[in-house]
Amino acid sequence: MLKYEIIDNQKEEWVVFVHGIGGSTKTWGKQIEAFSEQYNLLLLDLPGHGLNADNVIYKVDADKLHNGIKDTMDHLQISQAHFVGLSMGTIVIVNFAVCHPEYVKTIILGGSSLKLSGIYKGAVILANKIKRHVPYEFLYKFFAWFMMPSKSHKKSRLIFLREVVKLKKETMYAWIEYVQFTLHPEQILTRLEALGKKILFISGDEDHCFLDDAKALARKMRNTEIRIIEKCGHICSIEKWSVFNRIVLDFLSGNVANMKIAGSN
Repeated sequence: MLKYEIIDNQKEEWVVFVHGIGGSTKTWGKQIEAFSEQYNLLLLDLPGHGLNADNVIYKVDADKLHNGIKDTMDHLQISQAHFVGLSMGTIVIVNFAVCHPEYVKTIILGGSSLKLSGIYKGAVILANKIKRHVPYEFLYKFFAWFMMPSKSHKKSRLIFLREVVKLKKETMYAWIEYVQFTLHPEQILTRLEALGKKILFISGDEDHCFLDDAKALARKMRNTEIRIIEKCGHICSIEKWSVFNRIVLDFLSGNVANMKIAGSN
C-alpha cells in the first residue's frame, strides 16, 4: 500500500487526491476544508514523496504503483472514488483508471501533463540525458523556473522548491523517467475514452507548457470538459485555489460552469 492521509466524515462518496512530482499530501492543504464538507478524502503520497521521502526510488514500477493505489483503497474499503490529480499526478490517475476502471468514478486533471510535446518534451528528454552530469539542485530549479516562470507563479514555485528538495535525487530521476517513458497518450487516452468516464481538465491560462495540449485533448475526447482559470499558471490548485475548488465541486455536483473563469484568492 501507499502512505496516505484520510478524512472520513462518513459521507457517501470519496475523493482521492494524487499530487505531482515533489509534492505530497500537503499539496492539497487548500482543498481539504472545502471538499471534506461533502466528501470523504483520501490523500496519497506517491513512492519517494511525503511520508515516503526517506525511501529511495531507483525506478518507478508502474504496475506496482497502480496495484498500490488499488490495495490502499481495498484496505480502506473504498470501492470507487472521484480522482483529482495535479501535474504528474494526472499521468498516474489516467494510467490507474485504464488498469483498474472499476475503482474510478470521475477524473479531474489539474495542470494536466498527459501529453508531452514541443519544448516541454524536449526539456524532459534533455533532463534525462544530463541528470547524472549536473548538480541535483540545478535540475529541480530548472524545472521550477521552466514550468512556473512568471512573477505571479512565485508562490507555487517556492512551494515546489521547498518540497522537491526533500526528495532523494534518485527518486526525482526515477519520476522524470516515468514521465517520459510510461505514458503513451494516444493508446492510453483511446482506452480511457472507451471506458466512458467523465473527465474534467482544469488549466491556468498561463500554463505555457501544457495548456494547448489540454485544450486539444478536451476537444478530441468524448465525455470531457475543460475549465481555464485566468491569470493562473501550472499549479492551479494552489495559485487560484478557491476558483479551482469551486470548479471541481461544481463538476462533481453536476453544475455547469463557464468555459473561462476569472477569480483570485
